[in-house]
Amino acid sequence: MRSANDYKKIFTYVAQFIENEAQPGEDIVFTMEAESSYFMRFNNAMVRQAGTVEQVRLNMIFCSNKRTWNHGLMLTGNEHDDTELLAQALNRARAEIVMLPEDPYQVIPDSNETSESVFTGKLIPEADIPRTILEPAKGMDFTGLYSQGTVCEGTMNTKGARHWFATETFLVDYSVWLPNGRGVKSSYAGTQWDDKAYKAKLEESKTIINYLTRDAVTLEPGSYRVFITPDAFTEVITFFSWNGLGEQGFHTGESAYLALKEGRESLSPLFTLTQDFSLGVEPRFNEFGELAPLKLTLIEKGKLVNTLVSSRSSKEYGTPSNAAPQGESLRSPVIAGGTLPEADALKALGTGIYVSNFHYLNWSDPQAARITGMTRFACLWVENGTIVGPIKDMRFDESIYNFLGAELEAVTKEQHLIVNSETYEGRSLGGSLIPGFLVKNFKFTL
Repeated sequence: MRSANDYKKIFTYVAQFIENEAQPGEDIVFTMEAESSYFMRFNNAMVRQAGTVEQVRLNMIFCSNKRTWNHGLMLTGNEHDDTELLAQALNRARAEIVMLPEDPYQVIPDSNETSESVFTGKLIPEADIPRTILEPAKGMDFTGLYSQGTVCEGTMNTKGARHWFATETFLVDYSVWLPNGRGVKSSYAGTQWDDKAYKAKLEESKTIINYLTRDAVTLEPGSYRVFITPDAFTEVITFFSWNGLGEQGFHTGESAYLALKEGRESLSPLFTLTQDFSLGVEPRFNEFGELAPLKLTLIEKGKLVNTLVSSRSSKEYGTPSNAAPQGESLRSPVIAGGTLPEADALKALGTGIYVSNFHYLNWSDPQAARITGMTRFACLWVENGTIVGPIKDMRFDESIYNFLGAELEAVTKEQHLIVNSETYEGRSLGGSLIPGFLVKNFKFTL
């Protein structure tokens, strides 16, 4: 399969072609995404499908006369064929852009920064993947997807920006099922494969699955003490992007964190959120070739200290840009660890709910930063630090200002890397480093 160096060669000839073909008055930027990935689907701890994927996608932004044209295409990896495709795209851009309306807040890609970040991983030899992944799970209804390989992204613009990012990652996205329909869902991911850590993760799942054979506990709606695992909290991370910490949302009133910015609300001093590209799972540059700070603290000890500002918002609102993407989404988030040892989580919980997974989350009241969702998979009722059994699924409706604010009691020392498991059109970049959270009161409504 193609290596990161092979994809960099494609990126280089595409950049040179566009630079040579750009005409006066045209500003062009493109982002190239490429992957060489191995996939294995499995259930009942047996291989059901295995294969490889190699692909190169290009997204082009063409700016001229206060108008912006966007286009995407697939490349072949053959220079002659690809330059023919690019020539056709440029001709189409020039013909169609004159029919578009002017954009008063158009962002012209004018960065001339350069960067290169390559993260070399320790991956499983392809021939050893089935044995390595499935043998430790023998005897379980072990179902899911394993993927690994090289994922690359490069961005250039005609003002001189050149950025290249490549990483080698793996992901075991799995669930373990019982005949009664109950299951445990979790993942193991990273850049450096570790047999010991993977087997420990499976042993943890085996331990929890034993409790799911017990009768389910039915709880009445109300407030409960909860421990939220990193797997569950990864669903909450989305809500710092969606009506989240983007500068535009604060100016339009759409941000759920307007009260936080204005000082009418605060989060717990135990909660610190940083955008940190040193994780090596996502590039620092955005679609215009602008380079974000390696680390940017957004919420520090419960206080909002920075927002995510795109060039467009900078132009419209006069706030200095920190190279956020145009959607001003949070990338490569890291939540600071605390002092609670993960091994002591049940003891610290005492009596309450151990939340392993959330799903179907949505805003119920964005102005109050209130979200709703369901518990899922192996959520457990705990009494005096001892697991009693699974709970019947419940719906919660709670404000982030509460469960990450006054009601947040402790955060675990350990943080877990949860990488993006999406494979729509390609294996996605991105991930989060997340601890667990002990919350004194968490509201369940159904």
